[in-house]
Amino acid sequence: MSTLREVLKGNRKGTLPIVSDLKGSPLKRDISMDLSLRSHSITDCMVDERKDVEFPLWRKKVDGSTLEHGQTVIPDWVKDGVFGIREVFTESSKKKSESEVTVELNYNGKRTIYQGWVTTTKFGEKWAAKRNPVMRFFFDNELRAQLRRIFTMSYMRDLERRMRKAKVAEIEAEIPFYEFLDIEWDSASRKFIFKPHYVQAPVYEELFASFQSKRILERIENEIEGNTNGKISKGDWKIRSEMSKEVTTENVIYTLIDVNNAEIYVGEASNLSNRFKQKRHEIPDWTHYRVDQLPDDFDDKMRVTLERMMIRSLASLLENNASIESMEISDFILKNKRIDK
Repeated sequence: MSTLREVLKGNRKGTLPIVSDLKGSPLKRDISMDLSLRSHSITDCMVDERKDVEFPLWRKKVDGSTLEHGQTVIPDWVKDGVFGIREVFTESSKKKSESEVTVELNYNGKRTIYQGWVTTTKFGEKWAAKRNPVMRFFFDNELRAQLRRIFTMSYMRDLERRMRKAKVAEIEAEIPFYEFLDIEWDSASRKFIFKPHYVQAPVYEELFASFQSKRILERIENEIEGNTNGKISKGDWKIRSEMSKEVTTENVIYTLIDVNNAEIYVGEASNLSNRFKQKRHEIPDWTHYRVDQLPDDFDDKMRVTLERMMIRSLASLLENNASIESMEISDFILKNKRIDK
């Protein structure tokens, strides 16, 4: 008997199967999910069964391979019984144009396009009788980073597993929950469509948000992989009111902009929160900021050197206060007073 559970739901283009890869009988899976949620006493983000499915859909359990490597194996029952792509992707290299696909992430009402590849690894005559060809679905690093931010709980659990060097089954039994990603295949457009179906809500929501915004999980990832030397965590733009949350943000180069007066300023700090206990007189009405956090092996001298380089580079592009010849590619004015000649 098949262990697949097919949930048939109608939609405007007809009836399409939603197939989950969670193993076990339907009753056992439902009980497992229910106990998982109750054991954590967390308000879940489970959506109602979808009615907007347009293409064949695989409801995939989010796992460490997806979040760690940005890839997943497509099981035989999916490539044959759901997507019907066994003969579509026969190349073994991502460099082949036949392997290229588009990946669309549909999340919070926003659709974002990324790159993807599907390859098939075939075995030689010695192993061909024992092993079927393996189809792998790869997607780019930007999408992998976005999925880590969406499925934070699964990502943190997998980091814990890797730090312990434990097995997947062991860590999932100890910290039991499942998150799911819906993957549709639009054959006419050669496009996979990702839509998070169930996201486990973090226990400490503000703390987890802080971890994400300060790239703390990224730094832990780098430590596990042994890639800490010279690794700079790049931040995104935030509004001014978020600065009060930067209590533990250290060893940084920051950028301030005033969108109303078209001004920009670059600075450095050993501790960002302490630096902003006083006003920045050069740009008092700044509205947004972003932070690049340097690794621990970058000392104060290296941080200042990088800051000076960034300021001088911007001076060659923007109007400035040091009479540095500039291409003036924007109406923004660089407000730093000290600029190297």
